[in-house]
Amino acid sequence: MDVDNGMCARWLLRYVLFFLVSLPFLQSEDVTMVIGEVGGSVTIPCTSDLQEKSLDFMYVQRPGSNGNSSRFINGYHTKKHIELTEYTNRTRVDHTQRTMKLWSIRPSDEGLYVCHIQYQTKIILENIQLKVTANYSIPNVTVACDNGSCLVTCSSDSGYPRRDVEWSPNPPLNQSHWRAVNSSGRRDPVTTLFSVFSSISVNCSSGPQLNLSCAVGGALSQEHTVCRPQTGSPDYYVISAVVAGAVALLCFLLIGLFVFKERKARTARVNQDGEEAARTAE
Repeated sequence: MDVDNGMCARWLLRYVLFFLVSLPFLQSEDVTMVIGEVGGSVTIPCTSDLQEKSLDFMYVQRPGSNGNSSRFINGYHTKKHIELTEYTNRTRVDHTQRTMKLWSIRPSDEGLYVCHIQYQTKIILENIQLKVTANYSIPNVTVACDNGSCLVTCSSDSGYPRRDVEWSPNPPLNQSHWRAVNSSGRRDPVTTLFSVFSSISVNCSSGPQLNLSCAVGGALSQEHTVCRPQTGSPDYYVISAVVAGAVALLCFLLIGLFVFKERKARTARVNQDGEEAARTAE
């Protein structure tokens, strides 16, 4: 029993010593987030500590998933020439700044990147998360109205990641006055960018004129007018009556003014004729 206890103590001491000795040689930092736009470029910062000069090598890789092995992206070695395959024409390593530049960004480039940096005294691992975006096109809005309701459709193309269509009614619309008809999206198999669509049905039978716009990501459409007052609606009759009354009143005033001026002119002519007749008699 004493022999077993002694062996366990020695093994435990070895593990503790190994852990303490390894601490200066292995460092891992939190994930650094960087954002790149499709078709653009981004710089992967492997470390902000540039004081250490004794660099042996550095390389960037993407961890594997679903049992796949890690993918080598690019790197630098003081004594070896590094051959590239997949990322030959899209990456460049600056070992003096400990960075890697990636250009012609694609949605498939999104994900985690791990920088391995080895100095003579320590090894550093840095995790960088690349988030890829692409601006959606200005949304296109179509309006089709029939029998007191309007079908409004909003569509936008060439964006990443997938976004939902957001509707903005002006004035704000009660939920009972509209309903979602369809909401869908598709991904282009070549560009892998998204196109999104959304249709809503608006009940125009009880409500004022409405302006609608939609947004996808940061792209905003123009406002479109729906639910215009139609013939047969109470609003239409009220407006028509007000307009007709105003026109009739204006015509009455114009006619009255014309009659007044005509009578005044006729009276002036009679008075002038009487004065001329009196002077002739004298």
